[in-house]
Amino acid sequence: MDPAMLAALCAPPDDPRPRAIIRGVDIAKFYRTGAVETHALRGASLEIFAGEYVSIMGPSGSGKSTLFNMVGALQKPTSGKVYIDQVDIAQLDHDELAWLRCRKIGYVFQTYNLLRVMTCLENVTMPMAFAGIDGEAARERGLRLLELVGLRHRALHKPGELSGGEQQRFAIARALANGPAIVLADEPTANLDSKTGEEMIELFDTLKRELGVTIVSATHDLKMLERSDRILWIDDGRISRVMRPSEVDLRKELER
Repeated sequence: MDPAMLAALCAPPDDPRPRAIIRGVDIAKFYRTGAVETHALRGASLEIFAGEYVSIMGPSGSGKSTLFNMVGALQKPTSGKVYIDQVDIAQLDHDELAWLRCRKIGYVFQTYNLLRVMTCLENVTMPMAFAGIDGEAARERGLRLLELVGLRHRALHKPGELSGGEQQRFAIARALANGPAIVLADEPTANLDSKTGEEMIELFDTLKRELGVTIVSATHDLKMLERSDRILWIDDGRISRVMRPSEVDLRKELER
């Protein structure tokens, strides 16, 4: 697919109604080892709307991580459909998927995934090079993003010189490098103390509220769940419930 055509398909439609920026239809994913098949997803369907803050939760082995990878275009389904801004990811080749991920999705990983030999500013601007932004333009944008996460003064430090909370803030700035419509956060507060975790949650809330970014998080953090617009509960490879935080006892849900 021509990049210009892909960009046109990814452009938001001129429609004031909420639009599904991510849509999954009967997503199945299985892995085969010899004669053994392992089913991670068994027909999961979902819609996530532009500007939403959605959390995915479920017990170990439920398919949560696989679903998270699907909505982030990191894996393709064995069957069913995954649409990112109306584009069926199964129809994209390796280069087209890389283009989509580079320009539409920002990733925040539990373990930060910062390159230790590079400064934090270099880490933040690295994705820009893949999008054709470099030199002074990349540096200026990188510094603006570091200002957004409150760490411009640490731009020339290397990740090993920072606290866990600071590294996570830099990881969020890097996720925003190319102005993504979607930010995927995998257990982003799991390695942080409660105070720093709350600061991360506030930052995600700001991204949603002020920048209109769609936040999708895989999490068991009660405070993150409370801030979500909706919670998708996955069990045995299927989305069994869609909840709003005000409608359920989240503490009990976490004990399930």
